[in-house]
Amino acid sequence: MIRTGIKRVFRLALHRRDRWEREVEDEIKLHLALRAEQLVAMGASPDDAYQEAVRKFGPLVESRARLIDAARHREQRMQRTEYLSDLRQDIGFALRSLGRQRSWTAVALLTFALGIGATTAVFSVVSALLLHFMPYPNANRIVYVSQEPTEGNTTGISVSITPVSQIVREWMRNAHSFEAFETGQLVKKRLKTVSGDPSEVGVASIFPTFVNFTGQHVVRGRMFTQNDIVDGGRVVLLSETMWRTRFAASDSVFGKVVTLGDSTYQIIGVLPSTVQLPPYVPKSPDFWIPFDIRTENLGVWGLIGRLRPGVDIPQAQRELDSVYARSTSTGTIPFRARITTPSQRVNFRDSLVMLTGAVALVLLVACANVAHLLLARSASRQRELAIRAALGAGRGRLLRQLLTESMLLTGAGALLGIAIGWAGLKALIALRPGSLNSLELARLDGTTLALAVGVAVASGVLFGILGVLQAARSSTNDSLKASALSSSHSRRERRFRAGLVVSEMALSATLIVGAVMLVRSVVNLQRTDLGFTPHGLYAVTLPLADYGFETPAARASFVAEFMRRARAVPSVASASLTGVQPGSRWFSVGRFQVEGEPPGPENKTDLIDINSIQSAFFATMRIPMKEGTLFTDTLPEARQVIVNAGFARKHWPAGSAVGHRIRVAHSDKTPWYTIVGVAGEASTSGPMAESSAPLLYTAYDNGHNSAVVLVRTNADARALSPLLDIARTMGVRRPRPVESVEETMHGFLAGPRFIMLLLTALTLLAVALAAIGLYGVMSHRVAQDTREIGIRVALGASGSRIGRTVIARGLALTAAGTVLGLGGARWATKVVESQLHGVSPLDPVSFVVGALVLIAISLVACLVPMRRALAVDPMTAIRSD
Repeated sequence: MIRTGIKRVFRLALHRRDRWEREVEDEIKLHLALRAEQLVAMGASPDDAYQEAVRKFGPLVESRARLIDAARHREQRMQRTEYLSDLRQDIGFALRSLGRQRSWTAVALLTFALGIGATTAVFSVVSALLLHFMPYPNANRIVYVSQEPTEGNTTGISVSITPVSQIVREWMRNAHSFEAFETGQLVKKRLKTVSGDPSEVGVASIFPTFVNFTGQHVVRGRMFTQNDIVDGGRVVLLSETMWRTRFAASDSVFGKVVTLGDSTYQIIGVLPSTVQLPPYVPKSPDFWIPFDIRTENLGVWGLIGRLRPGVDIPQAQRELDSVYARSTSTGTIPFRARITTPSQRVNFRDSLVMLTGAVALVLLVACANVAHLLLARSASRQRELAIRAALGAGRGRLLRQLLTESMLLTGAGALLGIAIGWAGLKALIALRPGSLNSLELARLDGTTLALAVGVAVASGVLFGILGVLQAARSSTNDSLKASALSSSHSRRERRFRAGLVVSEMALSATLIVGAVMLVRSVVNLQRTDLGFTPHGLYAVTLPLADYGFETPAARASFVAEFMRRARAVPSVASASLTGVQPGSRWFSVGRFQVEGEPPGPENKTDLIDINSIQSAFFATMRIPMKEGTLFTDTLPEARQVIVNAGFARKHWPAGSAVGHRIRVAHSDKTPWYTIVGVAGEASTSGPMAESSAPLLYTAYDNGHNSAVVLVRTNADARALSPLLDIARTMGVRRPRPVESVEETMHGFLAGPRFIMLLLTALTLLAVALAAIGLYGVMSHRVAQDTREIGIRVALGASGSRIGRTVIARGLALTAAGTVLGLGGARWATKVVESQLHGVSPLDPVSFVVGALVLIAISLVACLVPMRRALAVDPMTAIRSD
């Protein structure tokens, strides 16, 4: 059934067309009649004169159609001109109307702009990191491909294992679910110059197909091919920036040779600066060389691929697992393919989702507040709207005027909000901690601008409709009376505005609870007992692979001499070698077995933390020994191991762990290790790690590509500068700086602390807007009840009773909003659950603190209306009606 309004539209359209046709018919008839009269006057008979007039006029059907079309165009031009004229009048009137109430306009504009600004800043990050993360063609089909153990990941973190080159080659040959695979490395190498002083440059190794994968092409020269790789791969492409700055954009550079590290390469082309490596690479490379999958292992950004159209991730994953099963031998540690989208690899994805929800609540609070302000303004304009209606303005005309005003307000608010959001985004990028470096990729893009414009348009339309609905509830006659509003209309308005405030309070309560939980979580992390003393502990990394040592004996000699000299430095209290620097972790992948316990399933895989150390490690770290001894024999053949107390307590709760044997088996031939000691629990990989998780310490060997020297000192890092001098005298040109373990541990808290501050800022904004909304409702209520308050005071009501009444009304709205908000917080805490450490999602302290904070803020918001109520003069209030 067609609604009445739609029927009216059809009737108007048909009526207009009938009118055009009648006018055309009348004009044609008049023309023929006048022409016939002229012919009759010239002596023709009436019939002959009419026929001659028709013949001279031409085909009636075609002429009629042309005239109707011309009439329609003329009518449309007139309507367009009239509409534009009315729109100019509406805009001018709206600007004058808003200009007369500058304070109200400023508050409404700033409120909406703050909501849009917060949304713009946060959504810019979401758009860049979660929605448009890969700047490549068909980015929606690009995925990361890695592997993971089939079972046994008890580390509490998402562990991805980079596949070996052999598996990648099998996938490239046999996986038909993918259009292409790409991989490579990004390393630092020394570029030898004419002056002889080498400079450090970034060198990327890529497949010859990578440039096409990114949708780019070479600027000059050519791209290397598979034949270049077969011939040895000694070719290189310059980045456009390097070509223009170092080589003056000269084509004569092609064919020349550059020395990168210990190898020479022939320059064959230039790649544009728009060619980007996969995200998380902090800087674009200066040189591009071929990547040989036959001999090289995958690098920092692993393996990416583009799915074929119509292929989903589960289907592709099954095919990769099938290829892997066919290409591996029986008894190999079982792995399965792990395919993730680029957005899933953002290390703070959960935090972004949480902040997106928080900023959505802030935007709702801002919109509710602006709606409340517009309703208050519309209530004060009832008499004006009634006069315009009495003078002939229809509801459509009033709707258009109110829509124009609200659209101007929200449009200006959106522009100001986008500027605030841009500034906020710049601040986010500038203040980001090192653990959130990917924030640097965030930009104010078209998607974010479209969202801001869409919110502004939708809000403007909604606010205008609310104003018209409010005006429609009262008759013109009632509105023109002195009282302006009937009591029933006042009650409806009060209930609606109270509902807006309750919703603002509910949303704010939800945000407060979440913010309190995050604050308590960060406080718990800061108070975490790491199990060792990071203060005064420093690390010096020796990248042995870069020093040209080819044998373990050469490495052992270098490390032993460095340690001897380091311990002789006066500021060094103790020093030790470790294979894993505090703040990092290294897993051994296999089937974890304890001698005497039933073996697990054959397909079970465990990830066990292992660290190779010298015996002085525990004294340097200040980790106590709970049981047993240090290593009595550090030779690899002795196979001695020290375990942490949490592991020992789990497997031998009533006995001693010393003397028992364990192993991380890769096959049945994997040797057993004997436990010689039990060390205290220590969160060496960071305060968010589980200190009681299994951690095995083995004797340090010289097979590592790098060595980490841990140094304990009572001084600061400057006192350890002799260690760098020692490294230089031993042939290290550019030793790495001394790193503070205490700062490394604090760095783990930088990300959670930054997210906590962002959520707290959004919460404070929402609470401030909610408090303003409550203040507006209570002030309006006091203004409406001025006569009632005056009568009550005249009848003997005390000031304290009047004040309690005002406060009670405000607290009633707050209580309703708090109850709804705490109920919503119970559900919303699921979003922040992954961000919590030592805090339950149903933490009663957070819920109680959230309620108390909201009540306290509400009391402050009600103070000014209460003072106005107490200042009412009874005689003035009674006479004012």
